[in-house]
Amino acid sequence: MPQNQLSEKEMLHDSIMTEKYVAEAYNNTITECVNQNIVQALQHIQQEEQNHAKLFFEAMHQRGWYNVEASHPSQAAKQMVDQQISGQITSRLEDLERNVRKQGY
Repeated sequence: MPQNQLSEKEMLHDSIMTEKYVAEAYNNTITECVNQNIVQALQHIQQEEQNHAKLFFEAMHQRGWYNVEASHPSQAAKQMVDQQISGQITSRLEDLERNVRKQGY
């Protein structure tokens, strides 16, 4: 193989790391965005990026190139609840900020 070509494993690893980075960037942008239409559009794109990362992960995992430890169900459930609570808090804070602005404080 020529020196300037990546192996399949290297390409998949690079792809999954890029998708993780992009998904995190969308997450940060969504958290700091006040326009709900933009938030929804970004959430849709973020979900697509996460789906891409999942495909890369599955390809690597099937080949034995990306091993993970099994997670305890309560940990996964806790993470899901934490994410939902975080989303609700963000939404409520945005609502509160809009109400404060409307009342002129």
